[in-house]
Amino acid sequence: MLRTTIALVVIATIPAGTSSAQQRPLTDAEKKIITSTYGSRLRDPQSAQYRWPNLIKAQADAPDYCFQVNAKNSYGGYVGFQTVLGSVTQQNGTIVGYRYKMGAESSSMMIDTASEFCAIGGYKFQ
Repeated sequence: MLRTTIALVVIATIPAGTSSAQQRPLTDAEKKIITSTYGSRLRDPQSAQYRWPNLIKAQADAPDYCFQVNAKNSYGGYVGFQTVLGSVTQQNGTIVGYRYKMGAESSSMMIDTASEFCAIGGYKFQ
């Protein structure tokens, strides 16, 4: 039930027709904004590895953005790349803020849900 409710809320925030939407790579400055905000959630933010798909340009004021992170656990080992779903704030088409929604350090159900939402939103990882 919780997963269905979350699915409906997140799907409502994903813009329709993202598969044909314009895409662009993130700038280094935009990546830094996301890593500094998201990195505060990690034990060792300096060692985190990221996968950055193109930003899908959406009409929303704070569109969703998905990326993947491979971070260290409490034992110092990498856990493998996991999907993170968040929203970005933009000014004149440039990312100026980031807000985490779900994924990575969440429960396994939420990690799977984040991956599903990102796929629905058009984000692909290699």
